[in-house]
Amino acid sequence: MKLSRPNLWSLALLLVACAALPAFGQAPGIDYLGYGWEDGGLPPSNPGDVLTCVGTADGVDAVFGVDLGSEELTFHLYGLVSTGEVPLGGGVIMVSYTGGMMDVWRDGSQNADYGVNPPNGTVPSSFTDGTLFFSGSFNSFSIFLSPDGSGAFEGNLDGVGGEILGAMCTNCAYTWGGAFTYGSGAQLPEGYDLQMDGELQIEDSVANEDATWSQLKTLFR
Repeated sequence: MKLSRPNLWSLALLLVACAALPAFGQAPGIDYLGYGWEDGGLPPSNPGDVLTCVGTADGVDAVFGVDLGSEELTFHLYGLVSTGEVPLGGGVIMVSYTGGMMDVWRDGSQNADYGVNPPNGTVPSSFTDGTLFFSGSFNSFSIFLSPDGSGAFEGNLDGVGGEILGAMCTNCAYTWGGAFTYGSGAQLPEGYDLQMDGELQIEDSVANEDATWSQLKTLFR
């Protein structure tokens, strides 16, 4: 199944959220499309459920030196453990996660295949082959689900491995964020819960996380 971007209406929640967040426009980034699933389905997200996501890059800053015409960058998010749903008002639900890793792989075989009902014969294996490009551990990750089937997500990571670690900046900060659709409005292969459009950004200073989330949550009250 070919992955398409969420429509403009599904991105509305993200655009509103980004108005309250620090601007990262100057940070080099890698843009991704992908899918995610959670134990038992999502929603609901129950405490202890584990979120997993896979995807491929459809855009990459030239500074990384990657040619997406001849190779692919794939991502694998895993080990994100739900702390349960928190209603924010207006039908919007926030889910925060603990733990979790994000690995990005550089691979000339261009063999990424979502299949159905993950994990399966190609997920995560076809998204975790090649050379480890980046590996990060999440120190925060949350998603926001709107009742119209759209949502937004953002997480902050500590870089722990991969060939670009330390090559872009010293004391780098890594942010993974974007939008998703879910439910009947999403184009989902069987067994997946979220259709995601996100970006990994690298910057040389850490934003004030407490202020960021405080601003974001006020949008839904």
